[in-house]
Amino acid sequence: DLLPIGINDIGFPRGTITEIYGVPSSGKTTLLQKLLATATSAGEYCALVDATDSFDPKTAAEAGCQFSRLLWVRCRGLEAAIKAADLLIHGGGWGVIALDLSGIPPQALRKLPMSWWYRFRRAIENTPSVLAVFETEPFVKNCAVMAVQLPTAGAIWSGGHTDFRVLRGAEVFLRPRKPVHAQRPDAFRSRALA
Repeated sequence: DLLPIGINDIGFPRGTITEIYGVPSSGKTTLLQKLLATATSAGEYCALVDATDSFDPKTAAEAGCQFSRLLWVRCRGLEAAIKAADLLIHGGGWGVIALDLSGIPPQALRKLPMSWWYRFRRAIENTPSVLAVFETEPFVKNCAVMAVQLPTAGAIWSGGHTDFRVLRGAEVFLRPRKPVHAQRPDAFRSRALA
């Protein structure tokens, strides 16, 4: 049973851990918001464990997230986030539990014992829940049924702005007349490892 989210037909398997990782600006936050928006719009109750208190409700609302079905757990560090996730997973009743560890330094995550991931895997199996872990590097390893690596893509600029000048291979913006906005890509280039 999959929870499809409509981005390149990626589906999150229920009763398992899915690991999503990539460098900053690879699209993890957009994928997280799309997952929460899809699940809450389908009537599922979701929990977001935000390890670094960096979730932006405004952009999540723009993505379609329904906050009446979302529990946002704001943490200040790895230990609090892991304990909160543990309580939520063992409590049950969630369609999606998203554990966002993207802002935690990899050195700190490497110190987290693998036994936590085994504990989470054991608690989530045979449930209708999705546990999605967002990070910069893969740390869940073989406890995840699916790993999705999001590679960095180049910026896509909208509009024809004549104020861009090239100087020694770099783009320099001179004399701004109107704002330049980055365009969100509608699809991700991703690689799923099963």
